[in-house]
Amino acid sequence: MPYVMVQIPNTPAPTKSPAPRPVPTSADVARLAGVSRATVSYVLNNADAVRISEPTRRRVRQAAEDIGYVPHAAARTLRAGHSRVVLMPTLPIPAGALYSRFVHDFQGALTRLDYTVVQYGAAGLHGDDAARAWAELRPVAVLVPTPGIGPEGVAVLKRSGARAVVTLGPAPVEGAHALRLDHADVGYSA
Repeated sequence: MPYVMVQIPNTPAPTKSPAPRPVPTSADVARLAGVSRATVSYVLNNADAVRISEPTRRRVRQAAEDIGYVPHAAARTLRAGHSRVVLMPTLPIPAGALYSRFVHDFQGALTRLDYTVVQYGAAGLHGDDAARAWAELRPVAVLVPTPGIGPEGVAVLKRSGARAVVTLGPAPVEGAHALRLDHADVGYSA
């Protein structure tokens, strides 16, 4: 089989894309606001134990906004031992309007309290294996909408820093708070 040589005309060299902008840090906020990193931490974490003047607080918040700084959730989690995340495993079945409204209202209430609600799908994981996967996120609380975990799963979540584990189901689970919800009774009533 004969070979054919193809000559490619000169093409311009690819242009360099601009270097990515570095992620703003609390040190950048401190530098811009003219304060220490500790002051930035106190202000952005709403620490009441330290007295910081209102003009300084405004200057720090404005500096953070100007450079687009947001606190690093993983760093907060390491320091506190838990996150501000309330984990809600997703339902394995379609949810109706009533449950969707509950999730919406629940999320709104927790957002006002400075928590972040995260819905998490653990495809293929069930029971205590799912609880171990949830624990990796270090949630401050877990709302389990099915009777899907047992006492060992609750213990795993609590050892990982979860302050509350709440189950929604027909029977309570040892070690967890329970919101009793019997789907058979609900279906019968409907």
